[in-house]
Amino acid sequence: MTMLLIFLTCTTMAIAANLSPANWPPAAKAQAEAQEQTVFPSKIRPVEGRSALISATLSPLAIRAGIESLKQGGTAADAASTIALTQIVTALGSYVSYAGILQLVYYDSHTHKLYSLDAGWNSYLGETKPATIPTNEAAPGAEGRKTLVPGFMAGIEAMHKRFGRLPFASLFQPAIWYAENGVTVSKLLGNYFPTREQYLVRTQEGRDFLHQAVADRIPKSGDRFVQAGLAHTLRAVAQHGAAYMYTGEWGRAFVEAVRREGGQASLEDMRRYRPVWDEPRSTTFLDRTVYAPSGANEGGRQILEALNLIEEMKLDRAQPYFKDWTTFRDLSALLQFVELGPYSRGVAAELRRQHGLQEINPPRHSAAIVVADRYGNVAALVHSINTVNWGTTGIVVGGIPVPDPAGFQQSILAAIHPGDRLPNDMAPVIVMQDAKPVMAIASVGSSLLAETVRILLGTFGNRLDLQTVMEAPPLLYNYHAPKAGETALHRTQFLPEGAYPPDFLKNLAAAGIKTESKSRLDVLILKGTAVVGAVNAETGAWRAIETPALFGFADAY
Repeated sequence: MTMLLIFLTCTTMAIAANLSPANWPPAAKAQAEAQEQTVFPSKIRPVEGRSALISATLSPLAIRAGIESLKQGGTAADAASTIALTQIVTALGSYVSYAGILQLVYYDSHTHKLYSLDAGWNSYLGETKPATIPTNEAAPGAEGRKTLVPGFMAGIEAMHKRFGRLPFASLFQPAIWYAENGVTVSKLLGNYFPTREQYLVRTQEGRDFLHQAVADRIPKSGDRFVQAGLAHTLRAVAQHGAAYMYTGEWGRAFVEAVRREGGQASLEDMRRYRPVWDEPRSTTFLDRTVYAPSGANEGGRQILEALNLIEEMKLDRAQPYFKDWTTFRDLSALLQFVELGPYSRGVAAELRRQHGLQEINPPRHSAAIVVADRYGNVAALVHSINTVNWGTTGIVVGGIPVPDPAGFQQSILAAIHPGDRLPNDMAPVIVMQDAKPVMAIASVGSSLLAETVRILLGTFGNRLDLQTVMEAPPLLYNYHAPKAGETALHRTQFLPEGAYPPDFLKNLAAAGIKTESKSRLDVLILKGTAVVGAVNAETGAWRAIETPALFGFADAY
């Protein structure tokens, strides 16, 4: 009995870990830092792991940090947290943020259950006239009104408390190390700064943030960007927990800064923030069960609805959409239809009309993570700044630029009560077959719904191999209001330039489907990008695909 108690105690204790990049294998660290300077993988590369697998967007350094977490006994939750925390540092807080939001779907091998975690935005109790919040395109003024209560750090802590094995503080070590020692500015990040300079220079804190590489100019490719203030904040969170960002020093400074800029944030707003655990939504799809976020999440509902319609319309029995124009026609119309949810373009457009708000394409700068660990756990996670890079407020607190998600979600805020959680459309999914996880997808981008659905259809309906599916032309969502003669369900379809043969396009035109060719740059802006982990039916190992067409990287062991 004594031995049993000792065993049970040991299994619940945190495992000692040191994830600092100072201790990484030098060759692996050097390789990851070199890859960090690129946007896309250099070639097509299947990645397969018998013990564990990671697939994530944009940051090879963050993936390396996640691999170290797994090798030192961490769970999928530990690795996903470590990756997300590191991604924000390597992105310099641009397209993802510690003052952002998070959505998780998780399979726990111990309970054999799936869980959904919503760490989205909370609105302010004191903001009672959301229709009057300035848009992000408006002239500077009342920038604090564009902010919301962030959920990212509370979500990380909630995920770790429920499913983590490593010490909480260890998850921050890679992020702190690169904040203190600096990140080499890539060409992509270097291109971001000139476009956002006008917003960051608006405040002294923004100017201080902007000049963390070179004191007298904005950062350029090749500069070393050191984030000392951020390192201090991360150390405090690692030591005191997420409460530091809500009721602690950072939370108080956030409220002060937002109120100084005309916003309605209060200490009560910060105190009452809670991530929400729930059972995921699910539906059967071709003898499998697909799990997606529940609650107020619109993206999860839309994906499951699309899968049900695909089966009803028997599109799973048709030729793939990129080979048969009739499948493309029907699938595109189906996807347009499911976008018309209670918080999506249909109702939002009506609310904008009632309140005199202009139509804005919601920015979706985000990062996606899929992890499968040695214990059988699987995490599919998306986190987001939910606006343009660094936002437009110029507010910086503790080294963290504060985004402006209320500046384009006035219609959504008008549909909820002050202080409520905003619905979001981040929609990571996990697919189960015979009571085991067989696929996990995390998607980001304007067309994330279409990207997730086409991968599920291509893999399970068309029975295509993962590489073929990942390299197929993306389906692009047309976010513009319908033109004259168009309806919400029948509007111009955007197509990647050169993706389809002339006969394909002629048949669409003959059927009354208008199309518009988009350049490679336009496609990068419009498309959804998914990272995928899938079980290889032949080997039983988890598998991912790197391809030069997608800014997703993978690693395994």
